[in-house]
Amino acid sequence: MKSICLISTNWLEDETAFRNHLLSMVKGFLEKGYFVNLISMDRIEYILIEHENFKHYKVSFHNNKLSSFTKRALVEAKVAFDAINKANQLNCNYNLVMIPSMFLLHFSFLLKNKKNILDVRDLSWEYLSDSSYIKRFAKHMFRTIASLNLNKFLIMNVNSAHEYEYMTNLGFPKQSIMQVQNGVAKNVYIELSKIDNSVDYLKPVISYIGNVGLAQDLTTFIEASKSLPDWEFNIVGHGTDFDRVKKLVGEKKSNLKFWGQVDFVKIKEIYKLSNVLYAQLTPEFCGAMPSKLYEYLVTGRYVIYGGVGEACKNLEKFNNVSIIPPQDVGALVKELEKIKKLDTYNIISHSNKFLIEEEFIREDIIDKFIVFFESKLSY
Repeated sequence: MKSICLISTNWLEDETAFRNHLLSMVKGFLEKGYFVNLISMDRIEYILIEHENFKHYKVSFHNNKLSSFTKRALVEAKVAFDAINKANQLNCNYNLVMIPSMFLLHFSFLLKNKKNILDVRDLSWEYLSDSSYIKRFAKHMFRTIASLNLNKFLIMNVNSAHEYEYMTNLGFPKQSIMQVQNGVAKNVYIELSKIDNSVDYLKPVISYIGNVGLAQDLTTFIEASKSLPDWEFNIVGHGTDFDRVKKLVGEKKSNLKFWGQVDFVKIKEIYKLSNVLYAQLTPEFCGAMPSKLYEYLVTGRYVIYGGVGEACKNLEKFNNVSIIPPQDVGALVKELEKIKKLDTYNIISHSNKFLIEEEFIREDIIDKFIVFFESKLSY
């Protein structure tokens, strides 16, 4: 039986886009007859899945949510080093190194196996600010180390066209790269595509559903709610910026509701009561494609996205979508006023649902990647 080791330093217990992607990879390789080993930074008692051909190894948990850049980097480096050492001990036929953890890439020269695959979900070192000399130097150093370690990998998959271009510019051969987008899980597609549009409210409803973090900067959403009392606003989810944005609302706010973290059953209910779905990423994340957008599009609801770059290009394939500048309260207010006046917020796009089914079902994407992977590597 062929064996593969998926090497990650992420904490998988949280429901994140990376966890969903990794889980699809695990299931995909199991279905193809591989014995799958997984390395991650999780509690010993945490169970991702149970399968006779799956083994989950956990490296020691460390708090990497530290305010100090230097301390956080040292912790992440230690976890990556431990994960690489564990992979060497397992000595599988193949290693699949999964980043956003940049240190897994930077320590990949330590891998003893010659058949390695790189799975790129993010270029985290490129988000370092140029505002300080230390971070500017670190970004240049990490970029250089990344380029030097690419020769450890025979093939690569990337999440976006931006990452594809970045890696080819570093010299990785184009014919050995496949774009593997996050997409949406088949079971999620089945559930969300069935949501009807039977709810009729006195006020139109716009909802944000996802991570409440600095990259999303929901200040824009909250400030727009203050200018539009004839709309109902929902924020569903939690994250590192949750407490700050909640304080911006004030005690007397009546047309904006914080739901916090909720389960999928409740999320389906919120999708049903929503006319418009909103997302945003600040400009420094121009190379990212939020996986939540695929989920939004499955519902057929009207989507407003505030951002630039990769996500905007992907959204051009779909209808019932408005793209506005990020962090522009006036643009969001103006767009909502326009679609209310034209009554376009009530339209359900069945063509969006069909396109997601045809091109963006996660299991189908992973299956194509494994076929690509097997065609490139001999057994």
